[in-house]
Amino acid sequence: MTDAEVVSAAHDATDASPRRPWHRSRPLRFLSWAGTAGVVVYTLVRLFGLETGWLLSTTVAFVPYFVIAALVGAGLQAALRHWLAAAVTGVAVLALAAVLVPRVLADEQPAAAGTAITVMSVNLYVGQTDLAKVVALVEEHRPDLLSVQELTPGAAEGLAELGLEDLLPHTVLEPDELAVGTGLYSAHPLVRLESVGRNGIFHQIGAEVDLGADRVRIMAVHTAAPVSPDRMPLWEADFAALPLPDGGIPWILAGDFNATLDHDNMRDLLAAGYVDAAEATGKGLQATWRPTEGGRLWGLLRPPAIALDHVIAEEGIAVLDWQVLDKSGSDHAPVLAHLRLP
Repeated sequence: MTDAEVVSAAHDATDASPRRPWHRSRPLRFLSWAGTAGVVVYTLVRLFGLETGWLLSTTVAFVPYFVIAALVGAGLQAALRHWLAAAVTGVAVLALAAVLVPRVLADEQPAAAGTAITVMSVNLYVGQTDLAKVVALVEEHRPDLLSVQELTPGAAEGLAELGLEDLLPHTVLEPDELAVGTGLYSAHPLVRLESVGRNGIFHQIGAEVDLGADRVRIMAVHTAAPVSPDRMPLWEADFAALPLPDGGIPWILAGDFNATLDHDNMRDLLAAGYVDAAEATGKGLQATWRPTEGGRLWGLLRPPAIALDHVIAEEGIAVLDWQVLDKSGSDHAPVLAHLRLP
């Protein structure tokens, strides 16, 4: 065989060699590993509380949805036989999903023997919600304490005209324009605690409530939202100023925290001696907030529903039940917690 024939035979052998299957192509493998890297980074941010900056703090609010999306991604990687990438993605997703498990498992409650109380929270969406529906919910559920956020002067007057103060006659109200105003309505005598809730961009009201046989302290919470760089320090300062258990009269915090159970500052607050009522009853994945039609996250997308409204009670208070009620005209759903004091 001549040299030319040898070269020709070699070229024929090369041309006859099998080509790389499309699902093993380098661009597809690159995209697959890039997706795995994103899942791993997101998981580490959530697990270790690394959500510094407004972008990460906003993104970490959507952990339940991310888990679903990442599971779909791992399934696609497996379907494409990207086994190693699928395995790494799967491990990261399982670690992330593990933090959600306590939210669907009801906790054993302490043997509390004190007064049973019902706490409701409602965000009035700058006073634009259906005020008659709010009063109807109070008539139906008969809360002992009602925390109201975004209470405008007009909304305060409208609620009074609809008879809310006949149902809950004891009040500490600080209505204001836009989303600034807040109010506490109570079926029992209460006295404002001037030492808490005075420094945020939204009014936050603390009060001591006389239940007869027991006393409890409550705060109507409305923290700044971490939706922009200038709001981040305000959000962090609001959380730092929230009252912590001090061994005295027990605290209940109720309202719009603008945080989910995946935010590091919310987890720190609970670790200081509080229990989230939704998580304690195995209902921690029930969402309470979604922007109304036209609302956009970062001006681009209408995000899925998440849980921003909470009732958190000092450890030792038993959580008997938790409900997310139907919303009407607001981006926040009213929430209701049934509690029993120690």
